[in-house]
Amino acid sequence: MTFKNATQEQINAFLSTLKSGQYNLLLGAGSSMDTTNAYGELPSGEAIKNELCDLKKVARSNSLQRAFSLLTPEEVEKNVTARFSNCVPGQTLKDLRKFIWKRIFTWNIDDAIQNEYKVKSKQTVVSKHFNDEYVEASNPTQLLVVHLHGSVLWPEKGYVFSRDQYVKQITKINPWMTVLSNFIQSDPIIIAGTSLDEVDLDYYLAQRSVDTSRDDKGPSILVTRHDDAITEALCKQHNLVHFVGWASDFFKYCTEILPHPPTLEDLVPTESKNLLPDTLSKSLAMAFHSDFELVPAMAQKASHSRFLYGHQPSWQDLAAHYDISREASQKALAWIERRFGEPNGIERLLVITDDAGTGKSTILRRVAFEAAGRGTRVLYSSALSRIAGSTAQALNEISGPLLVVIDNLADHATAVAAMVANTEKQDIAFLAAERAYRLNYLTQVLGDGTFVTMDDLSMKKAEPARLIDTYIKNAFIGSHKIVEKRGSFIKSISHDPIAVACCRIMNDFRPLERIVDDLIGDSKESELDRYLTVALAQFCFTGGLLFEILLNSCEKSGIKKQFLADNPLPLSYLTTDQDYVVTENAVLAERVLLRCVSLNRERLLNVFTSLADQLQPYVNRQAIRERTPEARLSGRLFDYDDITAKLLGDNAERFYRSTEQTWRWNSRYWEQVALMNLTKFHAKPSTDAGLSALEEALRHALRAVAIENHPFGLSTLGKVLMAKLLVPGAELKQIYDQAFDNLDKAIEKENNWSRRAVQPYFSLFSGTLNYLRRGGTLSLGQQRILRTRIANVSTKFNRQKELVELAGEVTSALS
Repeated sequence: MTFKNATQEQINAFLSTLKSGQYNLLLGAGSSMDTTNAYGELPSGEAIKNELCDLKKVARSNSLQRAFSLLTPEEVEKNVTARFSNCVPGQTLKDLRKFIWKRIFTWNIDDAIQNEYKVKSKQTVVSKHFNDEYVEASNPTQLLVVHLHGSVLWPEKGYVFSRDQYVKQITKINPWMTVLSNFIQSDPIIIAGTSLDEVDLDYYLAQRSVDTSRDDKGPSILVTRHDDAITEALCKQHNLVHFVGWASDFFKYCTEILPHPPTLEDLVPTESKNLLPDTLSKSLAMAFHSDFELVPAMAQKASHSRFLYGHQPSWQDLAAHYDISREASQKALAWIERRFGEPNGIERLLVITDDAGTGKSTILRRVAFEAAGRGTRVLYSSALSRIAGSTAQALNEISGPLLVVIDNLADHATAVAAMVANTEKQDIAFLAAERAYRLNYLTQVLGDGTFVTMDDLSMKKAEPARLIDTYIKNAFIGSHKIVEKRGSFIKSISHDPIAVACCRIMNDFRPLERIVDDLIGDSKESELDRYLTVALAQFCFTGGLLFEILLNSCEKSGIKKQFLADNPLPLSYLTTDQDYVVTENAVLAERVLLRCVSLNRERLLNVFTSLADQLQPYVNRQAIRERTPEARLSGRLFDYDDITAKLLGDNAERFYRSTEQTWRWNSRYWEQVALMNLTKFHAKPSTDAGLSALEEALRHALRAVAIENHPFGLSTLGKVLMAKLLVPGAELKQIYDQAFDNLDKAIEKENNWSRRAVQPYFSLFSGTLNYLRRGGTLSLGQQRILRTRIANVSTKFNRQKELVELAGEVTSALS
């Protein structure tokens, strides 16, 4: 038994993907046929149907679901649940367990997989019912096993035994079935132990085609003993490689071609593995290695580079010096040396900050690479990193000077604040980068005096000349005119952010606005939609967008062509995780996105709505708590002040309305709708429309708090209530007391979570001043609490000038 018509290239790719643990499994009854329990061998679907028909004395021509529907609860327990419980796995599952898998989806209701993995295993099973909330494994030590037809593990949740019943599950919003239908489009998957005549298999495979499947990953495989024209056509239609044989044959074949499969520890580079002591738990160590990359001290020089097109530089690009020497890099390296030289005299964290396109990420990676080359151990945080609370414990275990590098710091601000505060190690430095407009947020979360900044990344002195010379040297400039008039071109880009200068060099030094308009004009409608979708996702969350979500947000046909360098609006994969899509040039993408704000906001509204709809199955309360990439992306996507108001303008309300049905469970959604209506009130406070918007804001803020008693919702509710004080004839005392209680609860919750949030302080102080100016009076308890909060400002937010001044005004009013 072996592959049919597979090329050597496909077999090599299969072996590589199998070794790296990147395959998903979709298993049918055939994977459990050699499994037994107290009743003997497990029955097939046909056999259990006959048993139940005989039990209820009905013709065997009836369906399994009809026979099952006749059973009493006691009969279900005895003839179904017990019949498939306490299983002793056969050789098929024993062979399967030897390998690392990404996820397992199964139509089987038995507990054989769980029982096999009770033996010492490379991964720990996390079992899921198809109606459970979607969640991803927190690190590779966990293996999600999703039961698509129910399981004896949860008999109370019911079983699925018929086509009609399964179709009902498919057609309703069901997170795991939706996610599987997305994964199966492109992620490498092995389908084994299933009949080809199954409605759910037809449904899932219908999502997959040559257009959606990725050529840069291992082939997806259909394991079946059927070898006929139908199977051949099925494989061709869905871009599957056919393994002729039973499920047991396939997993035995895997053990023959890979007799000593790697462990999870084997997949971690030796240098990274040696960082942490053996005493650290396996789970903690694997989570740490998932979050951080050990920067190499040396790298082989790249022979060609995507960096010159605007992509993030690889270590190989830096080794080849495709970037230019910059003053900011030398300043950062000097700070690191001072930090290690006098650890008690300098703050632990340096934040490189400036506007988009000024080269922050490239400087960060250059400094990391140079520091590693000088003998310092350097850890680089992944864009998708969740930075667990246990990270500080791992950092404390690493000996010698250590530099931790974090790009896009605001995405990780809360976790980094805890990491910096809880790391006891002295010879450690933290280097980060973030856009200037988010610096205020960082100050709120990290606290005053906990970090220093380095700004002004404009090109200095010889840097524009070095930039042009680099492009000339690498033959990225085709016009002799540029070489002949080098001086004038140097002058023309000297005041541009470096990323904008690079883009102009690549496009004959035209103004960026003309370049953007030309690129939009040269692209197809479907290409522009895809590009805008990824650009929007990247604008919200720098890690980009999961490939499967992009597939379902836009037209699938032609997507592969957009990953080619000659496409007008090229896409690429994230350097550190090939499952996520980014634009080739992030600065250009942002300019295209902003250009569409003025050109076609209706198109942008459709992009927003489609992206939000496709994100929804991946986001739930647990995902939000675990800070998954999709949860972080959705949180920013719905942010009224920073995102929707700026990009959608008046269309923001239509966006929130169109996504209400799928996002109404989310308290953050209602907070943002409340803030939108509050803005409408402040724009026209004395009109009927403004007062109506204020009532809407209050209703939505109350709903957010009813869903989740979270500091964000409490802050929004308090802010809205304080605004009601501005309405003539308002019941001042009652409204103020409610607002005061909600804002104080928000502050207290933030304190208990060791977090800093400036918004409730602003609302509390400004609202209190408005209340007192209107003749309101404070209770002794409120006065005492206000004095405590004012004292908090002097210790936590003493660099927040506006807040300090506001606190001073409240102090005077209390006096």
